[in-house]
Amino acid sequence: MSYLKSLMDKGAKMVLVDARPKRAKYDKGHIPGAISIPAKKFAKYAHLLPKDKDTLLIFYCQGFT
Repeated sequence: MSYLKSLMDKGAKMVLVDARPKRAKYDKGHIPGAISIPAKKFAKYAHLLPKDKDTLLIFYCQGFT
């Protein structure tokens, strides 16, 4: 079982961010519950991130890095 899946199964306090540059790719398929914030537009959409600094942020794009 992946670490991310185990966190999701436990209901961990986290926000998943799909950082792919094209919204169409997010719309075509993303991890359930993830929000779309393209890496190049991060400053514009930073307000979507939680104010609580204890919330885990997980960013992903084209796969494992």
